[in-house]
Amino acid sequence: MHMTRGNEVERVEPGSIAEELEIATGDTIVAINGENPSDILDWRLAESSEDILLVVQHADGELVEYEIEKDFDEPLGIVFASPTLDDIRSCQNRCVFCFVDQMPPAMRSTLYIKDDDYRLSFLSGSYITLTNLREEDVARIEKLHLSPLYVSVHTTDSQLRRRMMNHKRAGEVLLLLKRLTEAGIEFHTQVVLCPGLNDKEALDQTITDLYGLYPGIKSLAVVPVGLTGHREKLYPLSPCDKSHAQEVLEQLTAWQKKCLQESKTRFVFAADEFYNMADKEVPDHHWYEGYPQLENGVGLLRLLLNDWEKLRQTLPEKITAEKNVAVVTGSSAVRYLEPIMDQLNKIEGLNIRLIGLQNRFFGGHVTVTGLLTASDIIAGLKDKEKADRIYLPAVMLKEGKELFLDGYTINDLAQELNTDLRVVNDLDNFLTDLL
Repeated sequence: MHMTRGNEVERVEPGSIAEELEIATGDTIVAINGENPSDILDWRLAESSEDILLVVQHADGELVEYEIEKDFDEPLGIVFASPTLDDIRSCQNRCVFCFVDQMPPAMRSTLYIKDDDYRLSFLSGSYITLTNLREEDVARIEKLHLSPLYVSVHTTDSQLRRRMMNHKRAGEVLLLLKRLTEAGIEFHTQVVLCPGLNDKEALDQTITDLYGLYPGIKSLAVVPVGLTGHREKLYPLSPCDKSHAQEVLEQLTAWQKKCLQESKTRFVFAADEFYNMADKEVPDHHWYEGYPQLENGVGLLRLLLNDWEKLRQTLPEKITAEKNVAVVTGSSAVRYLEPIMDQLNKIEGLNIRLIGLQNRFFGGHVTVTGLLTASDIIAGLKDKEKADRIYLPAVMLKEGKELFLDGYTINDLAQELNTDLRVVNDLDNFLTDLL
């Protein structure tokens, strides 16, 4: 199944060749040098030429051919809405743990899209499963050296992977990884750990197989399965609990010692959630080896704590005007943020309340801040003392937009709460605005 995106111009860079030719937002690129590029990789290769024949259909319907002479590698300055100009390859799997299948109804349609596109993996680091790769795709990855790629492995046991992902080709993952690493392609990988399915001995086997392909496979992240309250008629799965998290950390620590001794890398890393569930402190900065799995929630808490250690040295003893503010977060982050807020409350004139909210929208065992919605915030603050200002982490909002997962905007929420809302990107941003 493919989802159409098209090759419409989203914007034109100021001062570019395209602006000079009066190509504009809403125009459509029909062809470049006689070809219709299927993605931004083809486009970049074509536009690097010195001589270009560009066919454009303007928004008013007029079809125009432009003969362009330019310097080699000089871009035309055309920006597309999506790097996949033809379509996005959608996921063909039916994973027993799929988070999209567990989402509440009536959300934005784009949130239900399951992409599984190797081009997006290369361009933006999204995780793919390799099950929908055709031979021509594999050959193209090798030819263009699209590296690194990010792969959701989950298990290297062929039968188990087919069962977990409900796809007949799921069992071929190790063969594909071997072929591509031999061609010089590097990978970062992940396992979504489901208790009773791909943990314990199965996880040991997965780490053994993937570590066997090091340094082609650069790292492996192990993350706990996310279970919402919307799993009716879905495969019965158990959540990770404190005991299970402790076992996983012991298992991964043993592997890290082995890999570090043999290859000077820990190779496999546990998501921050495991440390939180196990009631353990996150490791030191050096443990994360440059944070290769940050997007998987591996090391985010350590970076927060590192930032705090630097910033706390610059805090004032008092502020001139009294402030009564609240900080909203997911329940899983409270343990790590409480000591920080306690220290800030020692500043004379400053009163901060940390409010860890239950996720009612997704329900189940969802506790992370990034999945809180505006409706969760409204419900959670309903009976709380009103603050003069409320701080919200930017991770709650769609990237580049002031939009929550449930469709509310920041303005909607501010009106509903009748208070000043501030969205902050990190601890430094928060303290700068606060103090």
